[in-house]
Amino acid sequence: MKKVCVVVILLMFISSGLFAMERTVGGGLLYNLAISNLSGSETFEGESFSLDADLTRNGFGAFGFYGISQFWEVNFGFLYKNPSKVKVTETFNGVTNTYEMSGGLDSVLALQLGVYYKYPIPVSDTLVFFPTGGVDFEFTLGGDGGAEAMDWWHDLWLRAGVGLDAFLNERMFIRSHLIYGASIPFGGDVKPLELGVGHGLLIKVGLGWML
Repeated sequence: MKKVCVVVILLMFISSGLFAMERTVGGGLLYNLAISNLSGSETFEGESFSLDADLTRNGFGAFGFYGISQFWEVNFGFLYKNPSKVKVTETFNGVTNTYEMSGGLDSVLALQLGVYYKYPIPVSDTLVFFPTGGVDFEFTLGGDGGAEAMDWWHDLWLRAGVGLDAFLNERMFIRSHLIYGASIPFGGDVKPLELGVGHGLLIKVGLGWML
């Protein structure tokens, strides 16, 4: 009798979709707006100097994803990060000066690997909305600015946001993401400045297929 009850319960779970393995695969294009903070201070012969800078980077690239279940997804991609401007605040002996710089910074190529959790919420027969969150590791491969270029760093991103699947038929769908997050920097050499926690927006649009 106990065995029969266990079998019945398992069948109920399976029929409810709890054990459903809705595997998906696909890819598309991405855009990443990232703002990184650099700061530092020095005292020389009694004179103090401090600097705080926000570096804005525009990243364009492509990504792929593999949904290992209804709720979990791994992704990979690459992006070309192009620094657009630096907002600098300098303080010298109590006098503060703020200005912006553009140009002269090297662009870099980066690889991105991530794992995300998502909770699908059907809106209609063709639309599925899902809150999502996860982590991305962004590994910088190098820049193109020559010997004077900054030694770029890697970032661990903690992100959360929303997504939408729009089905074109029973298996093919368009997937879009709108995600915001914070980045923790690793490595790099920007002495005498120190790297702080950054933040930024990630937008993805791609085509997917249910296996």
